[in-house]
Amino acid sequence: MKYLLSAINKGVYFVILFAIAGFMGFCGLYLYLGPHLPNVDSIRDIRLQTPMTVYSQEGELIAEFGDKRRIPVTLGEVPQTFIHALIATEDKRFYEHSGVDFLGVMRAFVNNITTGTRSQGASTITQLVARNVYLNRKKTFTRKFREMFLAWKIESEISKNEILELFINKAHFSHRAYGLGAAAQVYYGKELGELELHEAAVLAGIPKGESIYNPISNPDRALERRNHVLGRMLAEGYINQEQYQSAIEQPVDTRKHGADVSFSAPYLAEMVRRDMIERFGREAAYNNGLRVFTTVNNKLQVAAQAALRQSLLEYDERHGYRGPEQTIEAIETLSNDDLQSYLESLPAVALLHPAIVTSVQDQSFSALTLDKQTVELTWEDIKWASPFISSDARGPAPKTAADIVKKGDVIRLLAKPDGAFKLSQIPEVAGGFIALKPQTGAIEALVGGYDFSLNQFNMVTQARRQPGSNIKPFIYSAALEKGYTAASVLNDAPFVKEDKTAEDFWRPKNDSGRYKGPTRLRDALRFSNNSISVRLMNAINPAYAEKYLLNFGFPDEYMDPYTSLALGSASFTPLEVVRGYAVFANTGYQVEPYFIERIESANEEIIFQAEPVQVCRPCEEQLAKQAEMTAVAELTSDTEPSLTAGATEPSNQPTDWTVDYSTDEPLQPLPALPIDENKIAKRVVDERNVFIVNSMMQDVIHRGTAWRQLHNSQSPLLKRQDIGGKTGTTNDAKDAWFSGFNGDYAATAWVGFADYSLTLGNREYGGKAALPIWQKFMELALADKPHNAMAQPQGIVTARINQETGKLANSQTEKTIFEIFRSEYLPEKEPETTLPGQDDPFGEVF
Repeated sequence: MKYLLSAINKGVYFVILFAIAGFMGFCGLYLYLGPHLPNVDSIRDIRLQTPMTVYSQEGELIAEFGDKRRIPVTLGEVPQTFIHALIATEDKRFYEHSGVDFLGVMRAFVNNITTGTRSQGASTITQLVARNVYLNRKKTFTRKFREMFLAWKIESEISKNEILELFINKAHFSHRAYGLGAAAQVYYGKELGELELHEAAVLAGIPKGESIYNPISNPDRALERRNHVLGRMLAEGYINQEQYQSAIEQPVDTRKHGADVSFSAPYLAEMVRRDMIERFGREAAYNNGLRVFTTVNNKLQVAAQAALRQSLLEYDERHGYRGPEQTIEAIETLSNDDLQSYLESLPAVALLHPAIVTSVQDQSFSALTLDKQTVELTWEDIKWASPFISSDARGPAPKTAADIVKKGDVIRLLAKPDGAFKLSQIPEVAGGFIALKPQTGAIEALVGGYDFSLNQFNMVTQARRQPGSNIKPFIYSAALEKGYTAASVLNDAPFVKEDKTAEDFWRPKNDSGRYKGPTRLRDALRFSNNSISVRLMNAINPAYAEKYLLNFGFPDEYMDPYTSLALGSASFTPLEVVRGYAVFANTGYQVEPYFIERIESANEEIIFQAEPVQVCRPCEEQLAKQAEMTAVAELTSDTEPSLTAGATEPSNQPTDWTVDYSTDEPLQPLPALPIDENKIAKRVVDERNVFIVNSMMQDVIHRGTAWRQLHNSQSPLLKRQDIGGKTGTTNDAKDAWFSGFNGDYAATAWVGFADYSLTLGNREYGGKAALPIWQKFMELALADKPHNAMAQPQGIVTARINQETGKLANSQTEKTIFEIFRSEYLPEKEPETTLPGQDDPFGEVF
């Protein structure tokens, strides 16, 4: 007994000694690790990394960018079913322990010893928060203790509900979904309140092992994990047997959902992404939850995208069918599932559905589509498909469906409004379209190509192309500044200029190949006459014209002072072209295009607000008046003696001021305007010049190169008197343009091939290839808007002229028309044959 008591005493002694040593070691670890733990402030101010979101001007989501997709939520927004599932599975004593569950640790220790496995862990939700927020997942001795110490510290500083909310927002659910809000969107495309019990159980099971238990990558393991979660919920009394049974009978049916984008504007969204990285750096742009509100308009963006896509498909169809994307040989040996898998591997292309031809009849064929349907295409839907030979030639028209397709062909189908399908193909031709507000430069619609997924190159901002005749209105405007008028006559005849550097001759030709002799400038612009444009350029001097074009915002480095500039030999982007046309649309002011209206922080605080220069005629008039009155005040204050009531104007006062001298007080300058002068757009072109050029471009619409397309399509735009525009086609039809405007919008459409060596075809030109894009957009954009034409400015007179000579008509002139002029540039009158004793009549001026 004595020896037994001695042994017991020794055992107790060693246990106590061991406990003391352990306690001291634990304290030592704390003293070593404690100073390196995060401080209280950082625990309370944990920043959730959330993606950048991009919105339209109406607040509709356009795009989302970020390394981590996260939708922060409050605990009150989280369904109780998920909270119960999480606690029952991960930490059933969450509301009882102080950060570390020692009972759970002992239970896991015993289980792992008895089973010889590591099947159970003992980490609490608080420890998981510590790990997710501050630590890494590397399994080391010190990391586990840091996790425990940090868990205690977190529990001492913030509440249980705050900890739970933090975990729910920080947990990784795989597929870039961080937090429950994002997970519900990614896996089910639902808001949190829409989740059903079985779906909440699936999501609650993912954090245990996001790569193993997520239902997209591992549906079988996810099902097993979900049923375990439901079992734990039943065992803890959170659900009853009936709910449990109903939930486990549901399949795990999920797919990856993208951000809930309201409409597509990918090219503009990419412009925003690049801009934000340049402003804030990649890390902050992608993870700080910035909210970017753009200038793009929902309705107009959708209209622009539809107009561009439809017009490019129409061009493509005009030039014939290039054949299937490929042909599947021995299609009879493949099952529908095999064909379906192949279709799913094909890239998605806007509007165009992939399909495989399964049978061919006389004048129809059947095809299997991506949604597992077999559709039949009638002759009406395929007869257009004459073989493509070149941009200028097509093969013979097909007589049977077999002339077009064969069994196994992989094709594209275009859905029609009636639900049927039409044979189509991915267009190889490229295009771009942009529309902006001419008063501010705000970009309201921008489409940089047919489909962003096919080609991310932005044809609006990055494609530097020759504008062709789209540049002519600017050259004509330069000529008006030199004293030319819309009635000035130049000779439309072949033009030859020697190029001494190349020892050659330059012979520009009219597109029609015909010449009309003496032609007024109004008619020359209306019919886009080339020979007169180059003669006009020679007359005003190319160097002067180049300098004048700078007023419209065209970059000097991409144009040279040569005569060929009159035909568009410069290189401009559609964005630069529309900026120039905005000057005509806003009566003569230069504005700067912009696309970001404001930027908000994750807390919805405005950190950037656009302050564009904008057209403000009343502001401009007030500033001019203020400057005038200030000058007068300075003059009168220097005059001795000061003016008194009844005094007359002193001889040393300027006689052209309109000044009230009836007061005995010196005149004072007007109070400062509440608007920043730097935010008022500067006038760069005389408004009378703009008014005349606008009227000439209105003729392009109603009587010129744009008229045929608008007339043939019975466009309602022909009923409007407030729109003007200009077609443009370059040599060999490599580029086709149309730019046009009214007081509400300035817009430019461009069509061409990305490969500059390719031509659109000798029957394609601006009025045929590009104008339809602009037309479709403007018809919708202006449908509910009143006419918004430029008002006639002072100093414009209307005169009756000789239609052939452009001179003022007299009573004997037979062919007369009315023309508008700046008052100081009225032309000479026609000489009149008079009899002796008769007065010499003067041409009418109104």
